[in-house]
Amino acid sequence: MVQKSPPAGPATEAARETGGSRPGPWRIASEAFGRARDRLEPTMAGRIWQRLRDLGFISNSLQFAAVFTLGFIPFLNVILTVLGSGLSRAILIQSGFSAQASHDVTMLFAHGRTAPASLSVPGLVLAVLGGAAISQMLQAWYAKIFRVLIHGWKAAARRVEWLAGVFGFVALQVVIGRRVEPAGGHVAAATAQFLLAVAFWWWSPHCMLSGQIPWRRLFLAGLATAVCCTGLGFFIAYFASSSISSNEAMYGPIGAVMTLITAEIGLGVALQLGAVIGAAAARGDAPGARRPD
Repeated sequence: MVQKSPPAGPATEAARETGGSRPGPWRIASEAFGRARDRLEPTMAGRIWQRLRDLGFISNSLQFAAVFTLGFIPFLNVILTVLGSGLSRAILIQSGFSAQASHDVTMLFAHGRTAPASLSVPGLVLAVLGGAAISQMLQAWYAKIFRVLIHGWKAAARRVEWLAGVFGFVALQVVIGRRVEPAGGHVAAATAQFLLAVAFWWWSPHCMLSGQIPWRRLFLAGLATAVCCTGLGFFIAYFASSSISSNEAMYGPIGAVMTLITAEIGLGVALQLGAVIGAAAARGDAPGARRPD
């Protein structure tokens, strides 16, 4: 007499699929990661991470560093030649570079071992193209982060306006370095720089997006961007500054360039992260705004 076996239950089926063995460590880790991801997605951190992934923030930051080095630093050089100041006043005053690192970076963009006294036509063209490229890149980031559309002559006009704002931003940095720091000390200068950064990065998306996003919804983006840039400054002060000096001494200018590009990649991440935090905190899109293609 043949005895029929009882029907297999879920546990039996699972055991057959795994060969009768317990789940492996990779499967356990994968399931734990999936549960953690499911819990994280509805939170603020989850929304911020998802927006950063949609933005492609790593590749964006790499492109930003390349354009910044090749085009935007010459644009800053043009501004500072007009202002009669050095490059360190524009990009190093609040970044945390030591005096030696500041000198090494400044010399990378100087003619020979002295600062440029005049501007050549090719240099001026490169500066204009670099400024235009950075402004267009930043405008595209803001449009995607805040989910609005801006194009045509209005977009170009807003980029020109933003570059004019950069001139004012750099000019105020120079004033802080020349006037506030000698009179009030490092703390007063750092406070003034932070407040200036908050104001500039609060205004930047409003300018770039042609006022489509209300001021109140952009304040957190400006504040978060300034905080992220300040955090980047601490990283530069404690790690990148010594790395620039040692790499320049060991490998020459290319060693300093490698560390500088790393800091610029961090700046690209900081600008995107600050804007995304502000957009996520504002919970959603502006009324009536359309998602760009």
